[in-house]
Amino acid sequence: MKFHLIWAAAFLGVASGQAVTTLSDGHVDIFELHYDSSVVPTEFALHVHDHAGEVHFEPGEVILQVNEASYFTSPVDMVGVLGASAYILPSTQEDGMLYGGISADGPLGVFQNNRFRIQMVSAGSANPGNFALYRFGGGGALQIGLQSLGGSVSVSEVTVPVGGHEHWNWGFSAPGTYTFEFQGFGVKSADLSVFETSRELFTFNVIPEPSSGALFVAGMAALGAARRKRRRHAV
Repeated sequence: MKFHLIWAAAFLGVASGQAVTTLSDGHVDIFELHYDSSVVPTEFALHVHDHAGEVHFEPGEVILQVNEASYFTSPVDMVGVLGASAYILPSTQEDGMLYGGISADGPLGVFQNNRFRIQMVSAGSANPGNFALYRFGGGGALQIGLQSLGGSVSVSEVTVPVGGHEHWNWGFSAPGTYTFEFQGFGVKSADLSVFETSRELFTFNVIPEPSSGALFVAGMAALGAARRKRRRHAV
């Protein structure tokens, strides 16, 4: 795992002095839209919110790591996009992986339908696989919030209620580094003025599931160590 962290940090240019924090487990709002009219100029911004330390990050300051523990059998409805098995951050909290949320802070009754929009502006051309933000609603109906097929955006927009906090499944079809540009929007009810966040770059580092060969080698090494230990004790 250390190799992957170093590689991802180098990829993002940490060596040049950029401070990057890797978030790999616990409750994190991967998208947090924040509106605050009490400051000048009015703030409308997209952040990453780590609940463990109640810390807010600029998206470009964070690597969102998808650990090996997130390798699951895909839901039947998602096999066409993610494959039979995929790296999935689930919508329920599990040990050893991120619990990724979407939230929105702001006053009720100000924005149309009391909702903000989050748009996937682009997906990185070097993304190693497909991505889907999805969940199952009442009666098991599949809802796709966002989706990309390689570097092509196929479902571009998800909405979140103002004052709301939701959890979705974040699925990746292959290991590697994924980059996306996201932007938040809100339309005021009174005058239809549109608020836009800056376009923000988000980076996900998906750690590969150990191959059967790697597991075999590790198992044989452990077995050999145990046998050597028994021989020493027998002398």
